[in-house]
Amino acid sequence: MDYIPRRLIDQAIARLGPAELAGRLRAMRDLAGRRGMGYVDDRGRARNIDITLKPWILTAAQLAAFRAVVHEFVDGLVRARRLWRDVPAVRGVLRLTPAQEAWLALAPRTAGRPWGVIGRLDSTASYDGPSWRRCMMLEPNAVGVGGVHYAPAAGSIVLDVMGDVLRRVVAPRRLRPAPDPRALLLGELTDVGRRLGIRVRRVALIENTDFTTGTDEFRHLAADLTARGLPAVVADPRELSLKQGRLRAKGGPVDLLYRDSELNEFIDMESGGARLEAMRRAVQEGRLVSGLPWELDQKSVWEIFSDARYARAFRPSQRRLFARHVPWTRLVREARVPDPAGRSVDLVRYIRRHRRRLVLKPNTLFGGQGVLIGRETAAAEWERMLARALAGRQEYVVQREAPVASESFWFLERGRAVLRRRSTVSGFFFSSRGIGLIGRCSARRVVNVSQGGGVVAALVAS
Repeated sequence: MDYIPRRLIDQAIARLGPAELAGRLRAMRDLAGRRGMGYVDDRGRARNIDITLKPWILTAAQLAAFRAVVHEFVDGLVRARRLWRDVPAVRGVLRLTPAQEAWLALAPRTAGRPWGVIGRLDSTASYDGPSWRRCMMLEPNAVGVGGVHYAPAAGSIVLDVMGDVLRRVVAPRRLRPAPDPRALLLGELTDVGRRLGIRVRRVALIENTDFTTGTDEFRHLAADLTARGLPAVVADPRELSLKQGRLRAKGGPVDLLYRDSELNEFIDMESGGARLEAMRRAVQEGRLVSGLPWELDQKSVWEIFSDARYARAFRPSQRRLFARHVPWTRLVREARVPDPAGRSVDLVRYIRRHRRRLVLKPNTLFGGQGVLIGRETAAAEWERMLARALAGRQEYVVQREAPVASESFWFLERGRAVLRRRSTVSGFFFSSRGIGLIGRCSARRVVNVSQGGGVVAALVAS
């Protein structure tokens, strides 16, 4: 069998009994506080992110299969980037402002690997049943992806608290953590340095310190990189400087930058009077990970993957893969487009008529912000959002709703272990070297940590 059946894990956990379950859940909560699973909500309130007592356990065969799929998708994103450069029509689907294009023009053209990216593909994948190969890739994220610290931290906590139970479930296989996305980050930085012909001695992790809420991962990532032998500091883009042509941050030279900030944040800083010459130099010299061309990781790129006009840009094997794993997605605009069956339709009329099958999403926001699920949304609210999208105040995509899995997890409530049903999604980290995995769960259909969700740890049985 190439998967670990869910019932085996559920039965093993249930046999612990209520008191033991509550004790282990308390241990999980205590470790979460000590291992950096913190989050600050929009009201400035700090909380620890919930970690489910039950992890996802993949087989080595599953991990290899998903690695092949994910890297085909990333290659497709690279090809879409070339299309944007060479095919004017693509710029009507992957849109950049003049200010964004001016920044992008600074970036050198690179071909092949390393890709110079740490990204994540969010998906509906689940792993504990015979249909595990059937999943949809919901959207790409290649800039400032969350979970690079949270994923391995959650895995270590689950192994410490539940390892004895889980090892019995998978025996004689060996239980180990899923590939560590922090190691992917270190490898990508090293590979980019090798491509540039430099030895990477110190790096800066770039984040906008105007934002004081949300995830709190960069200081943990800096500490991890430093422990692995690559000194790292956390810096605001406005703290970068140049001295004798060298990048500097926090009192010393840095060779590469890994960013959480999006390009629009750089543009807003300059509009506010900040001087970002050092950041511009880093872009020109190819020292930024993820590089500016990854700003084209917009949700509307799925339209490029599925529109027959662009099919020749992708290999036949990729086209077959996209047909299986890409939900029908279109940038919202006044246009005639192929519907999911390939028939030419008026897009706006189609969105109105088929609301209950569709989802509206902001094209470039993250964290589940502004997502409307048609069958859960009143017609009047759907129409207001559609009008907003058509007015150009914010770009949206429309996507055919993909079935999101749900399963039961134990949680600690008022000192007792209770079983709750939660929706789940999984995120595949990617770099030039490999993939990692993070699971998320939520009482809501829009599953995201920023929406109050929790983390499902991922382990591997091999």
